[in-house]
Amino acid sequence: MDLDILVKVVDELASLLPGARVDKVVQAADHNLFLVLHQKRKNYILFLSPERALPRIHLVSHKPSGTRVAAGFFLSLKKHLTGGRVDAIRLVNGDRVAELQFSTRGAVHVLIFELIGSSANLLLTDQQYAILAVFRPVPPGDKVRRPFLAGLQYDPPEPRPGSFAAKSGVVLLSPPEEYTGPAPVNRAVEKWYERTVAEQETASLRQELVSVVRRAAEKAVRRRDAVAKDVAGAEQGDTFRLMGELVLANKHLLMKGQMTAELSGYDGTMVSVALDPSRSPAENASRYFQRYKKAKAGLAVMRERFAEARDEAAFLTSVQEDLRAAVDRDGLLAIRSLLARRGYIREGAGKVSGTRIVTATPFRTIGHEGWEILVGKSAAGNDYITMKLARPDDLWLHAEGMPGSHVVVRNPGKRDIPEGVLKKAASLAAWYSKGRNSAKVPVAYTRAAYVKKPKGAKPGSVVLTERKTMMAAPESDQP
Repeated sequence: MDLDILVKVVDELASLLPGARVDKVVQAADHNLFLVLHQKRKNYILFLSPERALPRIHLVSHKPSGTRVAAGFFLSLKKHLTGGRVDAIRLVNGDRVAELQFSTRGAVHVLIFELIGSSANLLLTDQQYAILAVFRPVPPGDKVRRPFLAGLQYDPPEPRPGSFAAKSGVVLLSPPEEYTGPAPVNRAVEKWYERTVAEQETASLRQELVSVVRRAAEKAVRRRDAVAKDVAGAEQGDTFRLMGELVLANKHLLMKGQMTAELSGYDGTMVSVALDPSRSPAENASRYFQRYKKAKAGLAVMRERFAEARDEAAFLTSVQEDLRAAVDRDGLLAIRSLLARRGYIREGAGKVSGTRIVTATPFRTIGHEGWEILVGKSAAGNDYITMKLARPDDLWLHAEGMPGSHVVVRNPGKRDIPEGVLKKAASLAAWYSKGRNSAKVPVAYTRAAYVKKPKGAKPGSVVLTERKTMMAAPESDQP
């Protein structure tokens, strides 16, 4: 956390919180800490995050959702701080170390928060700074300058001259225009970190999904190609039968020990037949007939396996296009949900940080000239708006001959859709497609009544019984 911003935050907290009672100590699911405080008919929620990548302290405006059972360090905080009152809040030695002092049932306890990058830590001490509990214990060692264990004495970091705070990028902080509360600095910091954390979560989620889909796609392509070779081999069954018939018809001309034989085919052309020198002519013929029967029996299964492998590779290719087109976290979450349902990723694995529970909408809604336009965020989102939401008189659009989002213009009044709305919807279909970087993209459009999904078709796949096509310049809905 930037030192300049931390100074402003702590100064504001020091003016608001002394005398406030600690109603709750809440351990969040990601080990962040919330102190729920009450002060003169006013509730405050103080947030402390010892996350090494982004340590921070500030008030927040939403109620925390905690874990069911607090553990370790957080149990000590609940025991010593609940019911106590805030005495003071200050920075130690002008450094990024916040000290919060509490009085509880006649005893004084100090909560120390070191917001120093990878060394970020929380400690609870008594009034003489004897450590009672540590969030991240640091045992003594040859290279350890400041060990942190219960029972040891806490020593703050030595003062450092000059400005040492790494700039976090928090500049010109201002709270939302509608905010009229008593803590404008804290509210502005909260909003900035909300945006920053959301951006980090989105980037992390995108990286996770791109990696998962790339590995799955490479595996699917290898499987498809391998099965294609098996199919090609099985399709040679008729050749095996022909070889066996030729060997059997000419066995009186052949003898054991031959490796090849030039035999006349049914059309008079000479055919080179490979032979096993360890087998008799009759045994070689029998071996060819066995290979023919095996190929014939397995061909149907192999073709089915090839169709499955081909469809899987095509599905993953469409998901890769969805990932390129996804512009926000909700779109990525919709893709993640689809991958989880298909078994490519475990539901609940690799969750992004934070305590929010987000239900991703599988489509985006865009208003234009009073009309509502829906754009699918993924193959599953395409299916949802096309097969679940669209009504027969709605307009349906999609980039012609390439992966992309389905676009639906809602038309509940069954009116003629204005040309401007049609052009906007077509430009969105072009933008959310593989042709985004082209000057013009062909876009198919039709009434939703003419869009059908064949039974068993992969997500996002449809057929059109009637259509028109127009050229559209890709245009984003983002300002």
